[in-house]
Amino acid sequence: MGEKKSGFEFLWISFSIAAVWFSTHCGGGFATGNQEVNFYVKFGWTTMYLPVIAMIFVAWTYRNALVLAKDHNVHDYRSFANVLYHPYEKVFAPIFELCFMANILIAVSTSIAGAGALLQNVLGVPYLLGITCLGVILTCLTIFGAELIIRVLRYKAYFLIVTLVILAFLGLQAGFANSERFIANKETFGNDSMTAVKMMLLYIGFQCFGLVPAISVSHRITTTKECNMFGLFGIFLNGGFLTIISIMLLGFAPAILKETLPVYYVTAHLGIPWLKILYSAILFIALIGTAISFIFSAVARFEKLWKGEGMFESLRLRRSIIAILTATICTGASVFGLTALVVKGYGSMGYVGMLFVVLPLLTVGTLKIRKNAQRRKEQGIAEV
Repeated sequence: MGEKKSGFEFLWISFSIAAVWFSTHCGGGFATGNQEVNFYVKFGWTTMYLPVIAMIFVAWTYRNALVLAKDHNVHDYRSFANVLYHPYEKVFAPIFELCFMANILIAVSTSIAGAGALLQNVLGVPYLLGITCLGVILTCLTIFGAELIIRVLRYKAYFLIVTLVILAFLGLQAGFANSERFIANKETFGNDSMTAVKMMLLYIGFQCFGLVPAISVSHRITTTKECNMFGLFGIFLNGGFLTIISIMLLGFAPAILKETLPVYYVTAHLGIPWLKILYSAILFIALIGTAISFIFSAVARFEKLWKGEGMFESLRLRRSIIAILTATICTGASVFGLTALVVKGYGSMGYVGMLFVVLPLLTVGTLKIRKNAQRRKEQGIAEV
């Protein structure tokens, strides 16, 4: 067994992986505010508690995933799926992979649509022209600018978080009276509570696919306690941030319910020009960065399946073709617009994620975790 970890190391490992989850969560739909509006804010006063409940269940799902990854030493999504679905992995593991690839396509399409809508709002660029240009830019950056983009991705989440914190603070102040009235009067904008709960469950379902990046960086976790602490940090970061941004947006309802870029709408109404410019610039970089990171994921997966021959012997050429195809398909899908992709795309993935990921991890996953813990106890194996 290895050396026992110090208290600081124990906390740092748990927090750093929770930060990876938060960075994944803080993608195009979240950063624009479109997800918050369509899954929570449009249901009125329930915005004050449903986001936290959702993140508790997502954290529980992620926690179980990390424990299974630790117990079986699996840190890539296909190996993890084999463990989760055993002894039926030949049937369900390919389904999990298809779902993950579909999630990549929706994430890239959403980022392109968000960036296109941002260009339209800020610079007046026609939406179709904007997303076409973005598709070309993404392809070029993916093929020729990998190193630059990887460096940018290391820092984009931090700048976006700081900007959103400033926006949340100012936005909550500006809309406090309005959001307080909605909550005090339990106003729902005509939507019933059961529909609100249904949308929360769909949010849980599609968010569960974000566990793949967390699993891929979980090598240093060696104890179940670290997984538990990861879950607590994750609830604090994701649940807290999601709730605060949602309540801020509620303060600008009902006008904000029709906006494609709700957070941008808030920046425009705060009347602080530098904050509006800062948010627009950082959001654009974040959207491009998110799209490229997911395109890289698609390239990394399919390049293993494509054994090139003849003119396709060049690995660089195969990677370029995969990147071009992915960017082209996602640019085509972004024609439907950000709101349609968030509501229909992520909504559909929510059903799939709930059925094939959340429920298996909370039921079968829990049983496997207990069985592994009992086996370690009987064999006298201690975690360090």
